Amino acid sequence: MPLEDWSNVPARREPKAHEVQYRHDVGFAEDEVGLVAAEGQDLEAFIDRARVRLGDRVYVLAGMPEGEDRTQARRFSERRLDSVVTFLELQGIEVRPMHGDFGIEPPAGDSVTVFLRRYVVALPACPDWTGKPGRNFNNQVSSNWGCATAINFGLMVADPGDLVHGRRPGLADGERMARSVERYRKGETTSLAPEDIGTIESQQKVESGDSASEK
Repeated sequence: MPLEDWSNVPARREPKAHEVQYRHDVGFAEDEVGLVAAEGQDLEAFIDRARVRLGDRVYVLAGMPEGEDRTQARRFSERRLDSVVTFLELQGIEVRPMHGDFGIEPPAGDSVTVFLRRYVVALPACPDWTGKPGRNFNNQVSSNWGCATAINFGLMVADPGDLVHGRRPGLADGERMARSVERYRKGETTSLAPEDIGTIESQQKVESGDSASEK
């Protein structure tokens, strides 16, 4: 009787999401906090090349200028960061707050770095006919099973980050929900008219009437 290697179980075919990062440094002249035209054009070119899209996360981190007056250096750093953030927001790009565990070293003193992080989809290696179709003694799916579905799903997912973790649904509108229940209990809800229900429901009513008359 043919034997199968039970330790060699094929992995399930599914797309994987991997995180990648892009960065762009924006330079500032000494004692200047405004974004000059050349740096703005370079930043805009970076945005065009990166093709910011749904699910991308953009962060901005400013360096600390050198000098003995740390208060003034911090003020310069904050104003430069605001200049870059404002430029990005005018381009329709939302800048997310920086987390403490971001794991990125601050840029050089007179520069601001724009980080773009995104997930990209890695499709499974399909087709895979290494296994023998119709011959399976280890009670596992075949090596090629679901390949087409896995590839199609990976190609059509809008936000690859959804493959890693789900989205937060957000807070519910408690006031609206309470009012809906209150209207229902008071009998203030509006019944659907036949034209609102649709032709299928109307057809069902007709068929039900015909069945009753036949009885």
